[in-house]
Amino acid sequence: MGRRFVGAVCLLGLVFQAGCYRYLPLQSELPQTAEAKVILNERGQLQMADGMGPFVESVEGVLAGEDSAAVRLKVSRVMYVRGGSAMWSGESVSIPKDGILGFQGRELSKQRSWLLAGATVAVVAYSILNTSLDVFGNSGTEPCTGPHCGDNSALRP
Repeated sequence: MGRRFVGAVCLLGLVFQAGCYRYLPLQSELPQTAEAKVILNERGQLQMADGMGPFVESVEGVLAGEDSAAVRLKVSRVMYVRGGSAMWSGESVSIPKDGILGFQGRELSKQRSWLLAGATVAVVAYSILNTSLDVFGNSGTEPCTGPHCGDNSALRP
């Protein structure tokens, strides 16, 4: 049960993080959600290349404010045009508005959350029912040493 179970629990945690949220359709106005994905246009990709690297497609994070020229974002992840992404730890970045193609708000999906919770309960129940939960590490298969054990010559001195 050890490593495989711990690996499954870790994977399930990652699925929970991704599965419970969804991105709203692309819009031109700043969304009313706390978290969002900012999609960059070509100008934005060039403007953000020095601070984030070349070919940034979109930036995810917590909206920290806006003014007439830029949107401020506490970045959690940067996605690249050629695939791949980089995780960030909440660094504040200012993205010029003329470099933004659009926004996608991020919100909690109740339907996905309930489905994922049901799947989790099913996996945990299946694991418990099909796994020996012996706390002391005893496999439960003691060698037979009695006269009715069949050929136990390997046990005799």
